[in-house]
Amino acid sequence: MDKKGAIEFSMTTIMVIIIGVAVLALGLTWIRGTFTQVGTITESALANAETIFGEVGFTGKIGTPAVLIMKPNDAKRYRVNLRNIESNDITVSATATIQQRVGGTCITGVPTSEEDIASNIVIPAGETTEIGGGILTNGCVATADSGVVRIDVTKTEGASYTSEAIAIQIRA
Repeated sequence: MDKKGAIEFSMTTIMVIIIGVAVLALGLTWIRGTFTQVGTITESALANAETIFGEVGFTGKIGTPAVLIMKPNDAKRYRVNLRNIESNDITVSATATIQQRVGGTCITGVPTSEEDIASNIVIPAGETTEIGGGILTNGCVATADSGVVRIDVTKTEGASYTSEAIAIQIRA
């Protein structure tokens, strides 16, 4: 009875504390993993939304994303919306030309640069259609290797229909 400041624990109390600490550690690990996955999914969704909103809000003959933000070793697809504002059906073809700073070669296209991305596409009067291509960055340097994809659309008769550019920003 003379025990001052002594704490006695039963074996059951010690086991409950050990199990509680283990469950807490596992729970915290699971929560951290879940939030990491949510962050990755959110980043991807925001990148897709940026591309989609760049395409939807066009006026005139063509709508493209204004900017593609890419990593130094990345691949992304882009979509270009074409609108026929004429009163009759038209047939168009589109080419994509990648323009990079002098000496830069890390940005390439799918198909390759300065190639057709669409041929003989018929667009009914007042309607829209969608064409697309891809961009690859291989060994680019952040900011220094940024470039532009120039989209040129011509009618079958050879007359220019419209042109637009997509800026490519390389970010680490």
